[in-house]
Parts: sequence; C-alpha cells; structure tokens
Amino acid sequence: GSSVVADTTMESNNMFDNPADGLFGGFDREVDGIVGGHPVDDFVLKGTTNSSEGEDYDAATNALEEDNDIQFAKRARLRHHAINDSNRKKYLQKKMKKKKNKKRKDKGGRDGPPRRPGSAPSGRPPRRPRPNRPPSRPASTTSSRPPDRNSSPCVSHDMYDSIDSDIAAIKDGIANSKKRIHFLGGIIRLAAHDFMDYDRRANSRDRMGPDGCFDPNHSSNGGLETIWCRDCVLRRLYVNKYSRISRADFWIAAANAVIRQTSIDGALDLRDTFSWGRRDRDHCRGSGERLPEASGCDEVEEVFLRNMGLDWGEAVALLGAHTLGRGDNRFSGHGGTWVGSDKEAEVFDNQYYKELFTNAWRPRKMGGARQDWTTGRGHDNERVMLNTDMCLFYDTENSSPCCSRTDLFKENGQSRCEANADRQCSVIGSDHPRWEAAQAVRKFLGGSSANDNNWHFYEAFTLAWFKATLNGRTHLKPIMNEC
Repeated sequence: GSSVVADTTMESNNMFDNPADGLFGGFDREVDGIVGGHPVDDFVLKGTTNSSEGEDYDAATNALEEDNDIQFAKRARLRHHAINDSNRKKYLQKKMKKKKNKKRKDKGGRDGPPRRPGSAPSGRPPRRPRPNRPPSRPASTTSSRPPDRNSSPCVSHDMYDSIDSDIAAIKDGIANSKKRIHFLGGIIRLAAHDFMDYDRRANSRDRMGPDGCFDPNHSSNGGLETIWCRDCVLRRLYVNKYSRISRADFWIAAANAVIRQTSIDGALDLRDTFSWGRRDRDHCRGSGERLPEASGCDEVEEVFLRNMGLDWGEAVALLGAHTLGRGDNRFSGHGGTWVGSDKEAEVFDNQYYKELFTNAWRPRKMGGARQDWTTGRGHDNERVMLNTDMCLFYDTENSSPCCSRTDLFKENGQSRCEANADRQCSVIGSDHPRWEAAQAVRKFLGGSSANDNNWHFYEAFTLAWFKATLNGRTHLKPIMNEC
C-alpha cells in the first residue's frame, strides 16, 4: 500500500554527496543529567505532656546531634511541652533508625549544598536530598538520545531560528535538483507521517500522533529511511546539535523551516503555530496501518476527518503539501511530480490545485493496487496525481476510467486524454458528500479561475497544520524568549 502523502524519497543514505561537510564541525552534543528533587519529611506530632521530660528526651536529643541534625533537635526541644511521652519516643526512635539506614546507604554523608552554620530552622524539618531518579523508560532505540530526555526541555526563538538556518544550509549545499526536492519534500513527509497516525477514537495510551516515531517496515513509509537513518544528514544534525529536544518537536520545526523557505517570499511562516514539549515513543508498531492508502477519498475521510478530527477544507489544505517534492516508483509505486517540473516542485504554493483543475489527467496502471493518474502535456517530466488527489474535485468513483479535461489537445491535434478522450470525469456538485472538498479546491487555486493568489491556501494550511501537529497534546508550551 502507498500513503496518501506520497513518498518524496528516492536516494540511498549517501545521496547527498556530503552537501553539508563542515556544517557540524563545531557542534558539541549537549547531554543534561537528571537533577533530583529534595523531598520534605514533614511531620505532625500530636498529644500533650507535662514538664518532666526525663532522661529519654536528652538521650534522644544527644543522639540526633551526634547524627548531625541539630536543627531538628532544637525544634523538638522548643516543642517538647506539646508532645506526649510515648509518641515522642516512638517518633524519635523511628527518626534515628531512618538516619542510620540512610548513612549506611549513602556512606558519603549528605548530598547537596551544606547549611550555613548557626542558621535558624525554617519552620519545617531540613530538606533531605535524595539520589537522582533512574530514567523512567529505556533509552531510545531510534535516536541514541540520553534515556532521560523523552521530551523537550525548552525551545527558544534562537533555537528555532538555528534549526531554520541549518536546514537552509543543507538545502543550499545540494546541487542536484532531484536530490534537493527529495530532501525538502522528505522532511515534510516525515513530520506528516508522524502526526497522521493519530486516532482520537483509540484509547488514551494508543492514540499516537506526533511522537517522533514511524514504522520503517511499513510500506506506507517507504523511502523515509533515506531521510531519517543513522548516517542521514538530517539525523546527524539532530544528534549533534538538537538532541536536547524531542524528535517530534525537531521534525515539526524542520518541516516548518522547509515550508517557510520554499513559500512565496517566505510568507508561510508557521512560527506562531509551533509549541514544544512533545514526548517521543521508541516503538509505534501498527502506526503505518493508520496512514491513508492512495486508493480514494474514503481513506482521506477515515484518516483526516474521523481519526484526526479535521474537516474537508483542512484535509484539502494539508494535501496541498504535495506541491513540494516528488513521488518515486521504487518506494510507493507512484512516480513523478504533482506540478510541472522539478523546479516548480521546490516551491510551496497553490500550484497543486491549479494543476488538478487545469490539466487533462487520465488514469494509468488501471486495475492494479498502484493505479494513479498522469497528464499528457507532452513534457519530459513525469507527472502524477493519486486517487486521493483526484477525488477531492472529481467524482472518480462513479465516472472512472475518465479524463479530467477532454477539451484539451496537443499541438498535433490529438487529445491530451489519449485513450480516455471520450469520457469526461464528473466534477463534484453541490449534492455530493465531498462538496466541501471541491469548494476548498476552487478557493485555494485562487477563485473561479486559477491564479497566483496564495493567501487562501496559506491561511487554511496554517490552521490545518496547527491542529494536526497539536493533536492529542495538551501540555505543550510556546517558543520561549530564552531558556
């Protein structure tokens, strides 16, 4: 099966020909240890007593002083008139036992900063440091990050900008256009496949979503192993410089960088939609099963609407990301770009919707699991639309095999539809269940006729991306001025 966010990946792990040599030379990996807390051994001593305390009290006090707990002894002495003899003895014996056990365990005395000599008691027993807690789960098998770093400690504006700059440096170092759009489109696909497995109807522990995890063994993720692997340039950037934050946060920040850099005049800046604090999963078996197949809009409806909680307009906006990158037959079985050329496939704009609306798309590989659509424009560049693209505007279920524009012809007079020249695909009407999707396509391509107005698409994509990247996460925080 092939994913609706079709693969934009195509090269081996060494595909970049070291485009970023020297980029990581000065990076030092930052690994923070766990800082243990200091629990307060609070207590409540109840009862009454008379003024004759006896030798037991003095002995207990002396013992505590010998154990280097003068503050507690002073407090006990001040409050002894309110303590019942039996309660006092039991409490002090228990306290002495705890201290002896702790001394045997630590063998090194107290941790933490010493108290100033002669300092007055704080009104509570002195804080007793405890050893660092062990990590709550095993180390990641995916990222080689320290085991205690399962969520981002902080993302500042400086860090966010640094990720953007590093992605730009890698992009500018890739001379081959196909490899470059593979890298750019692959980052967006990586982030999208991470959040598209979210299912709000699953139990709370199995909803998945943006968690820094994808199933590399599932066919829907074919090709992502050339974007995120041990020797891949993106992962090396993360491990060497940004491993303090979660993979999930890094993937989204990196995708945001790609979108901003490739949008018209940098207009689609998703900084204000970004929040940090996502927790990574080391294993997400079954996540690939939740990704949409490229069979048709029933898959779009199941994943984007039912599972993720989006509406048709938001689903259409997210699928507009197909404007960037290209498909590869080796991974998904769907080869080509969604737009006119590799150069156009480096630009994040509304060209995807204009191509869908204006070109003569005809089906190919009919009857097979990898059936898709291509256009007879006569260009050398291979072109593609998936069933999940075409069904947003055309009623392909009830009219295929068909051609989207039977009124378009080549220079030699032949129909661009070729074998399907006599059957026009039906455009979705107002009585169709996907009318909202078709209206969104019209809106995003610029109105009643295709134009270069990207405002509606950018606005809708911003909202849809914001919702998709936050799905199931309620503890996230905005970018900080400083950490």
